[in-house]
Amino acid sequence: MEHLETLPSAQKNIASYMLSNKEKSIFMTAAELGYNAGSSEASAIRLASTLGYANFPDFIKSLQLEAQSQLSTIGRLQLHKLLPDEGGYVAGVIARDLELAKYYLKANGDNDKALKLLAAEICEAGAVYLIGLRSTRCLVQYMEYYLSWFFPKIFIPSYENLGNYLTAAPKNSLTLGISFPRYTRQTVECIAFAKSNGFKTAAITDSMNSPLAREADMAVIAPCSHIAHIDSLLIPIGLINALLIQVAEYMGPTALRRLGELEEIWEKRDIYC
Repeated sequence: MEHLETLPSAQKNIASYMLSNKEKSIFMTAAELGYNAGSSEASAIRLASTLGYANFPDFIKSLQLEAQSQLSTIGRLQLHKLLPDEGGYVAGVIARDLELAKYYLKANGDNDKALKLLAAEICEAGAVYLIGLRSTRCLVQYMEYYLSWFFPKIFIPSYENLGNYLTAAPKNSLTLGISFPRYTRQTVECIAFAKSNGFKTAAITDSMNSPLAREADMAVIAPCSHIAHIDSLLIPIGLINALLIQVAEYMGPTALRRLGELEEIWEKRDIYC
């Protein structure tokens, strides 16, 4: 809090307690917060008012939303339990993703240019190395599956063996990393390593201010929501779908020819029922 020193003593005690106990304090009532800070419920309520909030619940909700992306998995689960269950459980979980998607679509109209640039880089690259660790591993596997329809050199190296891949990589290769809050340190290190060795780098992440975007030559932005203890990848996979379609658009007739060849192979091998 910027104006901590200007607060009255009782409110200052509560603010200081909250800064020292960020994850616990944003799940407390005004009474609990006042007690734990050695102050009072009334002081907690007055702090919310001093900071410009209409009431204490609005103050706490604002802090919960702000901290959501950086909470531990335990904190995320606690936050999820406090959210209202309106319209049914399944509908509520999906609706939270859809609300973020609507906001994203309004706020990121310029993202199309970055996505088209990334699609062109993928098509022109001598090889593409996809880096996705932990929950984003499924995203790079999804990308590898569809990109391999068109390109022979699509790889998913691990953190440990990326150097082995890049030693033999064509100089016009692209290394693409995917990571969202809480950002995986090893993904950032992989992109930084590839860039330091002269390879083009790209990121799919939630913000141009993310550590991954700061290391990459280009970035495409898609928010990742957090539902309870999991990272929800609904919006990122939607963006990846758009990217894969743009890749095919960029390839033009070559993509159509390749798809025709694949259809013949699938029919011969009786792949589909």
